[in-house]
Amino acid sequence: MIFHTFSKWITTTVFTAAILVLTGCASSFPDVEADFEADYSSPRYPAQLYLIPAADEAIARRIQFVQQAQSFIDMTYFSWNKDTSGLMLFAEIKAAADRGVKVRITLDDLLIFNEKWMAELAHHQNIDIRIFNPFNSRGMGWMGRAMDFQIHQQQLDNRLHEKYFNVDGHTMVLGGRNIGDDYFGYSTEANFFDFDVVFKGEVIAAFENNFNMLWGTKHLVPIEMLIEVKQAGEYTVFDATYEQHVTERPDVFNAINVKVNNLTVINYTPALVMPVFDSLAKMQDGKPYFRRRVENIMSEPVNNAKKVLISTPYLIPTNGKYAMLETLTANNADVTVLTNSSASNDSGFIPAYFEEHRPVLLDMGINLYEYKDGAIHDDHFYHADTYFHNKTFVFDDLYSYIGSSNFDPRSDFINIEFGMLIQSPEFAQILETYLLSHKDDLYWHVTKQADGSIRWKSGDEEYDASPGYSGWHKFPDWLIRKLNIEYEL
Repeated sequence: MIFHTFSKWITTTVFTAAILVLTGCASSFPDVEADFEADYSSPRYPAQLYLIPAADEAIARRIQFVQQAQSFIDMTYFSWNKDTSGLMLFAEIKAAADRGVKVRITLDDLLIFNEKWMAELAHHQNIDIRIFNPFNSRGMGWMGRAMDFQIHQQQLDNRLHEKYFNVDGHTMVLGGRNIGDDYFGYSTEANFFDFDVVFKGEVIAAFENNFNMLWGTKHLVPIEMLIEVKQAGEYTVFDATYEQHVTERPDVFNAINVKVNNLTVINYTPALVMPVFDSLAKMQDGKPYFRRRVENIMSEPVNNAKKVLISTPYLIPTNGKYAMLETLTANNADVTVLTNSSASNDSGFIPAYFEEHRPVLLDMGINLYEYKDGAIHDDHFYHADTYFHNKTFVFDDLYSYIGSSNFDPRSDFINIEFGMLIQSPEFAQILETYLLSHKDDLYWHVTKQADGSIRWKSGDEEYDASPGYSGWHKFPDWLIRKLNIEYEL
């Protein structure tokens, strides 16, 4: 949930905190054996990669790929907004389905309520939309969800966090973006700094298998079984909603169409890639399948690393420890971490804990950069609040990662994730340039002084307290820490 003013932030935070007290959602970290998932392996595939370098291109490429689809489109997303870009993409999907393309979409249910506009489309003979781990509450908003969660927490805690886009088995998009104006730079309130990667090659088949495996499980429910529509085969709500957005936001509608019409030919980078998938067994035992699989595959690069770049929006430790960072710094690796500042974080809960953990990171010798809440990106149509959402790492300018996991407790123990390990010095350089080329404009460099004080510096600006994060946050932060919910973050 995104908070744009202090009054909205504190109201929502205190309200949600009260709900969490009632639901009792604090949980403990499970015991995990040292050799957990040590035998997991992943084949290496040659592949072609393209890092989409701009937010507006990210939606334009998706529309282009849908327009080019001949056989099928498969997608998985955590969220799909009812806004201009979300509706435009669905309009293109319907047009593809009208010409015979088979469309399958899986969506997590956390942000889906009584979305009749979406449920109508699922009655199209060529469109199948299924919802992951659905809530029982549909029409009562967040209050209904909170009550539902209180009763069924163990069942409903696990969410589907994958982001996957596959057209005809020959073009695939992975990354951190969900579908909505805020991921493509078109929100007037807040936009994310994020990225996606286009893949070509045989590795796509591995992700198809993962999609098909989930598609056939009991965890997915057809949306038409959850949301009723007046008349199957008619799209009156969708058409009216789409027309309303086109009418009210012609500037965004036209800008997206112009971007689609002016896309250039993609210049791909060759690489060796290794897909890594989570296990649905996590929903029963709460163990960190995906994280341990990645760590075990990357054990040699981790133990021998000299230079490491890590990027995550939510820098929360596991059971009070940053084990991976401790290993790297103990081996004298030069470690740079990019994350949100407390002011730029889209979560109302993460900063409450991060404010306590920041000194620990600096004492470890981490080269820490925090994203500015007012960072300006040329690829954003509107310059509003900005939030850091990039999730990746680069080891020794050779190995990198693309995927859905933030490598935080929620990604490790609760959500279903996947990702791709990449071996390519050329792609590693492209990725580092994307994240760091405007470092002075985008980040605060955070350091600890000899007297123990912490400084935030960017160019001529310098602060001795977290920029944009005033003392008014102290009470809600204290309240949130009392909940002891780091396991859920």
